[in-house]
Amino acid sequence: NKKSVVLDLDKASARTVLGELIARCDVLINSLRPGTMEKWGFTEEILKESFPSLVVVYVSAFGRTGPKASEGGYDPIAQGFSGLSDMTGDADGPPMRAGGCIPVCDFMTGVAGALGAVLSLYGRDRAPDRRGQSVDIALYDVAFRMTAPLLSYFDLSQEVWSRSGNHSLGGAPTGHFLTGDDRWVCVSVQNDEQFRRLARLVNRSDWLTDLRYADNASRTKHRELICREFADWARSQTRQDLIQGFESEGLVAGPINNVADLAADPHLAARGCSWERDDEIGEYRTPDVVPRLSGTPGIVRRRAPALGADTLDVLKRELSYSDSACARLLGEGAFGE
Repeated sequence: NKKSVVLDLDKASARTVLGELIARCDVLINSLRPGTMEKWGFTEEILKESFPSLVVVYVSAFGRTGPKASEGGYDPIAQGFSGLSDMTGDADGPPMRAGGCIPVCDFMTGVAGALGAVLSLYGRDRAPDRRGQSVDIALYDVAFRMTAPLLSYFDLSQEVWSRSGNHSLGGAPTGHFLTGDDRWVCVSVQNDEQFRRLARLVNRSDWLTDLRYADNASRTKHRELICREFADWARSQTRQDLIQGFESEGLVAGPINNVADLAADPHLAARGCSWERDDEIGEYRTPDVVPRLSGTPGIVRRRAPALGADTLDVLKRELSYSDSACARLLGEGAFGE
């Protein structure tokens, strides 16, 4: 639903246009490296003075304060710095990037930034002077927050929490298992009652008298063994039979889907989890808006535009620029090359 405007902010006329656009905004999002907007004259102090009701969301790799504030970075850099990568992967393998090629920290930072903007707008609209504020959100902030227990655990034990692959620290068996039809399933058994139900399902009453599996702590200690034994049983089942068996015992298991599975999944279709698009690039689907609001649901009206596709339209509609004024800016190079 965005519109794309391109301005070459090295040009004074382009900076004037940006100032006029900001004057019409409630929220400005600055995801450039700290210091970039400032060199063009848009410092935090000037923005506060010129646009007192404006909420400014600063998104960066390491935040606006501290010794790394001026450094750039992307999702994998933030994951590495935050400790998230060190926690991701198998115990005997290298650190890994959470989410693979999906930039999970980028996405979650966007969510956190949006929440900060909404909270700031709520506070502004309740304040007598309607004064805005700034939001400082860093990629590594969000990644570090995802590792919530690690720092407390280290402070209390002086031990570094190690990678555990797909295992859970609170129970066993948990993880990803291959079924007899070469499909993957995710299983999570988290307490003694669930383990008793699992033993009944897989016809392993001997598990219930094995002291190595006596409680969660014991099963976690011997999780490699219990997971191997469970994996043998899983390979005797189809994925659907395994999931249905778990459901019959009040246990939870689920398929590990790939995108082809999702494209055909009836649950996603029933919930309207995607929008069908048919435009100049072809027919395709795109994920729906979340969260789902009952009264004012989000609507995908248009796909992401080409870079600069809406520059002239926005200047004319929002700022009442004439054709001649736009032509002058174009001649000055205000819209870039």
